[in-house]
Amino acid sequence: MRGRPARWDAARRWSGRIAPFALLAAAAAVALAAGGGDDPVAVLADGQRLTVAVHLVEEPRPGPFGWSVEVVVAEGPHAGVRLLARLPRDAGFDFDELPGSGRADAAAAWQGAEARLDGRFDAVRGGQGGPAAAPVPRRFDLAGHLRAHGIAGELHVDRAVATGSRRGGWRGTVDGIRARALDAIGAGLPADRAALARGMVLGADDDLPPTVREDFRASGLAHLTAASGQNVMLLVALAVPALAALGLGGRARLVALLTLIALYVPLAGAEAPIQRAGVMAAAGLVATLAARPASRWYALALAAAATLAANPQAWRQPGWQLSFAAVAGILVAAGPIRRRLGGLPVALAEGVALTVAATAATAPLVALHFGEVSAVSLPANVAALALVAPIMWLGTLRGALAQLASGDLAPPASWADALLVAALGPLLAGMARIAALFADLPGATARVAIGGPLELALAYVAIATVALALRHLVDRGADRRTVAVARLRRLPRGRRVALAGCMAAALALGAAHTLGPDPPPATLTVSFLDVGQGDATLVQHPDGSAVLFDGGPPEGGVLGLLRRAGVRRLSALVLTHASRDHHGGLLEVVRALPVDLVLDGGDGTRDRSYRAVLGAVRARGTPVRAALAPLAVTAGGVTIDVLSPRPRPPGPPPEDPNPRAVVAVVAADGFRLLLSGDAESDALAPLALPRVDAIKAPHHGSADPGLPEILATLRPSVAAIPVGPNSYGHPAPSTVAALRRAGVATWRTDLHGTIRLAVERGRLTVDPERGDAVAVGP
Repeated sequence: MRGRPARWDAARRWSGRIAPFALLAAAAAVALAAGGGDDPVAVLADGQRLTVAVHLVEEPRPGPFGWSVEVVVAEGPHAGVRLLARLPRDAGFDFDELPGSGRADAAAAWQGAEARLDGRFDAVRGGQGGPAAAPVPRRFDLAGHLRAHGIAGELHVDRAVATGSRRGGWRGTVDGIRARALDAIGAGLPADRAALARGMVLGADDDLPPTVREDFRASGLAHLTAASGQNVMLLVALAVPALAALGLGGRARLVALLTLIALYVPLAGAEAPIQRAGVMAAAGLVATLAARPASRWYALALAAAATLAANPQAWRQPGWQLSFAAVAGILVAAGPIRRRLGGLPVALAEGVALTVAATAATAPLVALHFGEVSAVSLPANVAALALVAPIMWLGTLRGALAQLASGDLAPPASWADALLVAALGPLLAGMARIAALFADLPGATARVAIGGPLELALAYVAIATVALALRHLVDRGADRRTVAVARLRRLPRGRRVALAGCMAAALALGAAHTLGPDPPPATLTVSFLDVGQGDATLVQHPDGSAVLFDGGPPEGGVLGLLRRAGVRRLSALVLTHASRDHHGGLLEVVRALPVDLVLDGGDGTRDRSYRAVLGAVRARGTPVRAALAPLAVTAGGVTIDVLSPRPRPPGPPPEDPNPRAVVAVVAADGFRLLLSGDAESDALAPLALPRVDAIKAPHHGSADPGLPEILATLRPSVAAIPVGPNSYGHPAPSTVAALRRAGVATWRTDLHGTIRLAVERGRLTVDPERGDAVAVGP
């Protein structure tokens, strides 16, 4: 009898240890039984015609041929089925007709809006999704992505009509709360800062400018713009003292916190990471309510069970895998790391430990899914630590104020909101600056090839081996560090201050050298920027002047490429014509950089996105001149000679803007370059073309029968073809063959990345981003 309590206690301890893993195994079994290895929804036939009312789940995403948007069927036998709707530009659907779509936070206006779609259903096809053995860079597995998110397939829409209604019920209530919160969080802030605030507070990152998105990805800070466990933790930390100040008892506070978490999860998008965070937080709060110590591993297993029960395919999502890997890494390694940082302030040691553990635990999965990792993630996250919580709290308070008032805020609330936005603006600017600084560092991202589960396991074994070795070295050096600190403390106060000053000066000089903007190139440099299927050419003179022709599509990230090239001001900006893949990326450029002169090649276009660029230019007071021949402009050491187009008679602009794209010769220091936008030989042949040293292949290298005659006139030594993945067949084999027969050394941005052409003493050197530098005779 005496031994029974001891055996009972031992059994309880062992059951407590194995319970989380038993629960996780049970969750996996439930997921498989529910169809974890099958297609998500099998209620629609492949090729079936559908006419359905749907609710939009997200902001429509523009593409070269139309829009794509996730929707859920609102009624009928297929109610609740999720689809990816593909809407061509001629489907008759105007997104401006949706209620509230004129607001800056477009995602809030679109979410929950109702539309009636008519089209053809295509079921999910392809591989099983998730990791697959493939070389880097990895191809995007659309079928796997759709399965993982519970989407039945694609609906290719022939006709779409906005009904003007919105969904009701509790989801409609959540839509309204989210819309008011997103509107309030970004109100009064510049567009890029507002988008960053909405992303950090509620995970609504759809409106982030491409360059800001790229900066956060390259610096390893992308997780800050997606709702995750950090958001839930900070929300609870903000709510606890507020609830205590209201005089609520312990049980009432816990119930209020559970309610707040239950509301925040759908507000933040209800994706797998935020679901995991909500379940774990709720489990911890319930354990507190029961006055029992919370098992973090048990809470993690419970979160896995809940997310898999909600969506058995969730485990396929990279976000699900990364979220659970990060938490597991924190549970395993954060404590030991924190204990070995005992010399640091407690808050800093805690933040560094969490960052190191999560970064190490997720790096192999990031490499597996995305083919590259951020080499600066750790220092960037440490640098951002102090800004994350204030941004989250201030943004949350702004969103909460919006729920307390209908229409305009009452004066006290309005004054409070003004104080919040005044504090939030500089914090967001600092966060964006940190991301940009680390993203701009040489080697900020590294390509890492992890092809499948075996290599993934080996990567984790390698990380664990390195971690154990480092722990051994740190522990061995503990005594020596203690002696060194003691000796430092025995030094006279004046020497310690002088030593600290020297170290601070050295660090400041090193940071200024490393993080400061690049100087202008020492030689004349032409960069054909890799913006994907688009066009952007940068000319930089040693005197510091810089001229940009076009900016590629919005997703091309031209602003980041300009910053990496050391451009902080443009002497001239030339918009060759109205085309999304030429002018689409320029809106963020003209908002971010000073521009001395803009040459407008719009030819009277009515394209709204093009006119938005000109509107932003004029709002900054930048001079604008029509790019019509004959016109010669000097920008620093660079001369721009516009050869075409000539003025046209009054009337509406031509339907095809390509033949009237700006054709110009850029000259500097005896070097001449022909840039012709999308104008082909039909537009070039009538012009008085001079001999040049280099050309940008017209219209992304499209088929052009007259190109050989144009090359015979120009006689260039170098050609660059700006091109990305496309369905047009660019560059055409006939164009590549014509350049080869003419003896023109040719590079392509889709194969070689950004192509830099340096000119020094009449000698041309081509230095592609991917490949070796080559000297080319004039």
